[in-house]
Amino acid sequence: MNAAYQHVYETNETFQGLIAQLVRASAKPLPLSPNSAEARKRVGRILDCSKRDEELTDAVDRLWRAAGAWPIEGIEAGPFPVTLKGLTFFANGYCEELKAYVILGVGSNDRKLCLQSMPWMKLTGATTMKKTLFQVYCDKGILFLDNYAEGVATLDALRGYVRKCPKFEYELEGELGEAPVMQAFHSTASFLENLGLDVTDAVRNMSFTQKSTDAIFFHALAIFWPAFNDYLASQSPPIFTFNKMFEMFGERGAANLEQLPDEIFMPMLHLLVDEFQDCGANTISWLRAVFREARHRGLSVTTDTAVYPASLMAVGDDWQSIYGWRGSSPKFFENFESYFPSPSTTHVLMKENYRSQQMVIDAAESLVQSITTNKDKHGIAAHPKVKDLAFPVQVLDRDDNQLADLVEQHFDKGQTVLVLYRKNDTKKEVRIKLSSILAKARKLKRASSIKLLTYHGSKGLEADAVLLVGDCAQMSTSPHRNMAYEQARLGEPGDPAPYDTAQGQETLRLAYVAITRAKRHCYWFVELAKPAKGGW
Repeated sequence: MNAAYQHVYETNETFQGLIAQLVRASAKPLPLSPNSAEARKRVGRILDCSKRDEELTDAVDRLWRAAGAWPIEGIEAGPFPVTLKGLTFFANGYCEELKAYVILGVGSNDRKLCLQSMPWMKLTGATTMKKTLFQVYCDKGILFLDNYAEGVATLDALRGYVRKCPKFEYELEGELGEAPVMQAFHSTASFLENLGLDVTDAVRNMSFTQKSTDAIFFHALAIFWPAFNDYLASQSPPIFTFNKMFEMFGERGAANLEQLPDEIFMPMLHLLVDEFQDCGANTISWLRAVFREARHRGLSVTTDTAVYPASLMAVGDDWQSIYGWRGSSPKFFENFESYFPSPSTTHVLMKENYRSQQMVIDAAESLVQSITTNKDKHGIAAHPKVKDLAFPVQVLDRDDNQLADLVEQHFDKGQTVLVLYRKNDTKKEVRIKLSSILAKARKLKRASSIKLLTYHGSKGLEADAVLLVGDCAQMSTSPHRNMAYEQARLGEPGDPAPYDTAQGQETLRLAYVAITRAKRHCYWFVELAKPAKGGW
């Protein structure tokens, strides 16, 4: 990918110019309003940030110097004190040519490093908060450099000198954080392909506001992605992404399927697809194309007793569809017969639940009833050890002391425990509170009895007691994903934000998945509600 990126940059002047624009947009971000969603998450912590900023500035400065990447020619090294809302912060340097303070970030290899005085505070999180505060309160020019190895290239691009292809971090509107630009290209293109869209065509049909730098990003993506695939295909032997292969032999590649001999299709005549609710449109298109070609050829499997034409068994649970952010949709499972019409289709509801007691099942199902398409679907506790238990799911105000007490109580009873969270910040806070019981578990050689995971990461797991920390609330709105969903026809007609709507429903399914990890006990610690202006 590095080689392809460098090749396109060197051979395509339009792409080169677009990358330069993105570098400027990411390194010289626009000012933020204190009322913006991004600022509201962080401005309340400005005092804490100021208290630690001298240590943070020094720690990051030393990392850059150790990497041989600092100081940079054209930047006067600091630190330089800067006043933000009456509090003192520090810039790592100042660029006279660009009239901008320079703030250094943390390289990708050092993202697990923490402040020495605050072991729970990662340097990358602290610099992200600092960046936001400078965007909100600094009235001078600001320049952010995140990558040790590419600091000089980034500065060259900003100054209009083109010597080396710059690598930098970019954050798409609606995403939860920055990512290296090549990773952002790859994940965005993969999302579009998972929806069954051609990347170049999808970008052509998108429209952005005049000030949006995402328009530049997608213009660059439409150039890079086909060039990247061509670059892979030119290797010896040729290389293809999984998505490219699905496309080559999916419905848009029907002509390729026609060239294949019958023996290629025979092992695929009778397929079982597990976790069907996690399929994306590209996988569905491949399955449809394979079965259509097999049917056209009249292929079948003959045994001593009968002739069997092609069949597809889809196993899954639409209530556990929680990967919409990477392009999957439960619609293919919910509307199975419209995507795979057949003279005969059999539905089997597997209602017996061999994990959870009934009150856990009922509580989880109550969250998804409003979005279910099958009113007959209902789980029945069947495991002999838990089916007669009756412990309600407890919804409690966030209290990490109580959380720690409950974890220890269940651990001392010899039970397994899952502590689940949505945000990484929550994990840091909870891990600190649980430090003594985690140490106790390690000492007793029962460390695996207590696990801390994200809601998504817990899928497929189980424990005697599950403790949820924080809400499953929808965390962003995504303009480009909404446009992609509309093109893929995955939303309801007339919905201006079909992806956001789907994500709102997915948060309910995510809560369902989290709760149903519990065999016996489940506790949900939610944040205290904040009063609206003017009262509750």
